[in-house]
Amino acid sequence: MTGRSLFRVLRWVGLAAVAPVLWACNARSLEQPVLKPEQTYGKTFQQSINRNVDLLFMVDNSSSMRLSQNNLLTNFPMFMSRLADPPGLPNIHVAVVTSDMGAGDGSISGCAATPPNGYAGNNGIFQYSGNIIPPATTACTTGLDSGATYISDIGGVRNYTGNLPDVFKCMAAVGESGCGFEHQFASILRALGADGLGPPPAENQGFLRPDAYLVVILITNEDDCSVPPGVLLFDTTANTNIMSQLGPPANFRCNEFGHLCTMGGGAPMHPSRYAPNNDQAATVPYDSCTSNDTEGYLLGAKDTAAKLKALKTDSSMVLVAAITGAPTPYTVHWKAPSTMDTSCGATSCPWPEITHSCVAQDTSFADPAVRIKEFVDQFGGNGLTLSICDNSFGPSLDTIATLINQSLKPPCITGQIANKPGTTDPDCTVVSHTSDGMGHYIDSTVQSCASNGGQKPCWAFTTANGCAGQIIDSNMLMDPNVSMSTAQNATVNCALCTAGVTDTARGCP
Repeated sequence: MTGRSLFRVLRWVGLAAVAPVLWACNARSLEQPVLKPEQTYGKTFQQSINRNVDLLFMVDNSSSMRLSQNNLLTNFPMFMSRLADPPGLPNIHVAVVTSDMGAGDGSISGCAATPPNGYAGNNGIFQYSGNIIPPATTACTTGLDSGATYISDIGGVRNYTGNLPDVFKCMAAVGESGCGFEHQFASILRALGADGLGPPPAENQGFLRPDAYLVVILITNEDDCSVPPGVLLFDTTANTNIMSQLGPPANFRCNEFGHLCTMGGGAPMHPSRYAPNNDQAATVPYDSCTSNDTEGYLLGAKDTAAKLKALKTDSSMVLVAAITGAPTPYTVHWKAPSTMDTSCGATSCPWPEITHSCVAQDTSFADPAVRIKEFVDQFGGNGLTLSICDNSFGPSLDTIATLINQSLKPPCITGQIANKPGTTDPDCTVVSHTSDGMGHYIDSTVQSCASNGGQKPCWAFTTANGCAGQIIDSNMLMDPNVSMSTAQNATVNCALCTAGVTDTARGCP
């Protein structure tokens, strides 16, 4: 497959600023102070102008997802258009997985039987063949090259024909016949080989690049119900009614055992499956629901986030977004049992259901995504939770693409950079770190463009890319003598003027 080589990584670390005491005014005449490491304080920037991005879309393929999938496919071109903002489309890989990982022993309709030590269903394998995009009745053609299982578009070298949005739309039209016990977390971890169950599927090899940003985007209308291998939460033999240990064989098990909630600020509890007074018309609201990460029924939301972060030496290179249901309101209602159930002592024992937390104008809906929201929140500013009930996913996808673009920019230096004493040259040192291909880096000092006549590689500042101050011009740091597959970093250290302290010798007003 073409386009698998790693492009260089230019990482910006460390703008060291001069401590205020160094430049304080004094009645006496002082010699120009000499900068020493212990007299400076450091500002470390982990941002990067690395433009390699691995995009993994997790698209729920359970029933009731058709309208939401269509919304994604319709608005995906907007996402790509924003991602291609200047300086242009990043070097991207794009893959699609589903939420179907099987469930139980095969007795649950639509859910493949899972082995004791793993998963089944689509099993985190990339979806790369043509699917049917409604209202069409025949499968589309992806346009991927023979043997390709994901999109690769690196420096204009592509592994597909046609338009990228059309290729994606054919891959992402995954339908709604998947298992109704969605395993969003398990699918993502299995797809990337991050679950401790061995390497990723053979079809997924080559997608994850060590020096690329990893962006995971979930499109799902139900909360995660990823059960660890060997946990029998989906038993339908001994657990068939309301009084069974696990309750009725229905989706509420994911709520009862996957969430802990309070009522009026009380102690955390499992949402109850039992209708008050066996009243089928009852409703019970809960508040402050969180992921039940302690009892082992489901994969932990925080642990799942930690495993994704561990894929990178710099966890800030992992971005996660979810277009899903809001975690609130959280209300349980009841319905007539799917099969005769008198186990509670009544003539008919109501079975619990979670009430949708939102309903869209097109009648699509979503349930409270408590665990997914908690998972996304672990990524701080690199996490976004957006509504799946919006009329159009366009604004949400635009927001996600904007976050990606912001992460690809070098850091903006907003403080005034001091000059070298007695000159008009910025007092900065730039050191490049070039990989030797064996896990080590070779350091070399980069000259300023002003001193070497603008011969690459060199460093210079620019005010482009919306920076209110200055940023390093990444184009000038590109070394034409280094292979495009070689990873590079750059450390930038600059002395900054101290606000309110004048030092004319260094250009500080």
